[in-house]
Amino acid sequence: MKLLFEVIFLLFIIYFSYHYIILITKMKKTALIPSDKNDLRGVRKFPQKTANSAVISKNKLGLTMYAVMLVFLIAMFILGKYNMKFSWTYLYLLFIPLINAKDILNVFAVYDDGFISGSRFVPWKNLKSFQFKKIDLDHKYYGYSPEVNESCELILKTKMYSHSLVVTEEEMKERLARILEEQMKPA
Repeated sequence: MKLLFEVIFLLFIIYFSYHYIILITKMKKTALIPSDKNDLRGVRKFPQKTANSAVISKNKLGLTMYAVMLVFLIAMFILGKYNMKFSWTYLYLLFIPLINAKDILNVFAVYDDGFISGSRFVPWKNLKSFQFKKIDLDHKYYGYSPEVNESCELILKTKMYSHSLVVTEEEMKERLARILEEQMKPA
């Protein structure tokens, strides 16, 4: 039973480490959107503030926090492996912050082969659908700021997750819709 827990734990660590490495490699490339500061004002991962640029230098704190969580989990695994008094049932509680770390970065960027939403890179092949929802009086984001009111929420549905962001400018909405429709077309 202990071996099963160890294998599951290692698979989780490998999964999250793989996504972290992919995120770092994609952030080293130039994004299609946002291409300048005007584009950054048109997209918000969180309704309270505009998105950060998808470069490593602007997101050092979030990337460092993600890496520290991974290193901490690995250290706890090694400690548990060599300390027989360590209870494996508590170790899985440590994954809760890592699972919720998908929004640790305030980043949305579109690339040739996919998009970054928060701390997750999603290839175009995993995108199942998208929709724009008007932010009106009954919407959950209404009232955060005047720019958000009467704008749109973009919901991107993938195989496993759903990603959302606020699009505050009509020009940005049209650009994103054009790119997303192009990617949704069958090859």
